[in-house]
Amino acid sequence: MEKINQNDPCPCGSGEKYRKCCGANKAISINRIIESELDELQKRILHFAFFHFGNEINEDFEDLSEMIDFDMEQEREFYELIHAIWFSLFEELDDEETIIEKFITAEAGKIKRPKLRQILQTWNNARVIAGKVISVDNNQLTVEDGFTSEQLNAIVGSVTVTIEEGSFFIGMIVPYEQNHLFFPSPFDLPLLKPEHAFSYIEDSSLDADYDSPQEYLKDFFLEVLSELPMIGGMLEIEEMEWSKPIYKEVADIFKAKLESEVPPPIVDTGIILWFNFCEKKQKRIQNPNLYAAAVHYLLSTIAPLGEVRTQKELARLYGAASNAVASIVLEMEAELSSEIAELKSLFFGGEEPPVMPPFETASIIEFPIGGSSGIDKAGKQKSKPELELIKNKGKKGSKKGQED
Repeated sequence: MEKINQNDPCPCGSGEKYRKCCGANKAISINRIIESELDELQKRILHFAFFHFGNEINEDFEDLSEMIDFDMEQEREFYELIHAIWFSLFEELDDEETIIEKFITAEAGKIKRPKLRQILQTWNNARVIAGKVISVDNNQLTVEDGFTSEQLNAIVGSVTVTIEEGSFFIGMIVPYEQNHLFFPSPFDLPLLKPEHAFSYIEDSSLDADYDSPQEYLKDFFLEVLSELPMIGGMLEIEEMEWSKPIYKEVADIFKAKLESEVPPPIVDTGIILWFNFCEKKQKRIQNPNLYAAAVHYLLSTIAPLGEVRTQKELARLYGAASNAVASIVLEMEAELSSEIAELKSLFFGGEEPPVMPPFETASIIEFPIGGSSGIDKAGKQKSKPELELIKNKGKKGSKKGQED
């Protein structure tokens, strides 16, 4: 059979060049075969990892379990799988080699297809990435790294792509010739603004004394993955329909005092309480700091805020009179009794919050949040269960007033 050049007219009679017609279909077919084999290769790596280094993986996962509270078995299984992948790609064993490096040494020579073997041999250059989806074309994504602004082409294997353009994502990728391949898939949070996620990761890296957010993300990938969904619950005060501008001003003051101390969902709880109170009672306010202090104290009786402050201390913090703060707190408790009871049930299982000794702080803050997508152990897509925020990361150690 005569060989057809890529720029010759296609023999099918379409009038197009062969490379843009049937030749293109042939290339697509080969790429799909390779991508299918790469998907199987990922599963082989996991089998190798558990078979040869199961004890090391399980011991490290148990340490992680002390930092992330798994409420449901499905949630635990999700993290167990993602942890095994992360551990295999990035964590050095006692001999300073990673599992992926050992797999390449032991198994690369057994792979018959040269192209597949060459791709595998680059997988010791895996990386974690948090970024924004620029475009989606079938299972091919163009993504932008949130910290370097580098744009990459990345392939998603057998998992159906449901990510929307502009969405935030986080994941692990390995080289795939000039492109990259997600291992196993990107995890997207469509309700989370990318800039909020990037800021959160960067702030966390600074708190942990890391030189770069990328290095922090690599070392604490699982912790970040568990914490990020709670960022998606951040309220936009500007978009709320406040009946009076000064009510919004109270919310802004309250948020500014608390947002650096406690998780955003808990701050949001206080803002929602204040918004509900404003809907019920149209107060005339001259000193917004007085009401912000009252909201702060009321929230401290409902949710764990870390540092314990008395009414007098909070009044001083906001520059308000403590007796006036106490009066507003009583009024809010009366108007919001049903909301408060529901929230106390949420945080403390219906019990009254425990009285904490002076200087004692809550090391673990739990708050119900929404889930994101994941895959099961068979490599199929599944819904990620509800997660809970664990504020205490358990770091492994740095590697490097007057009312009207």
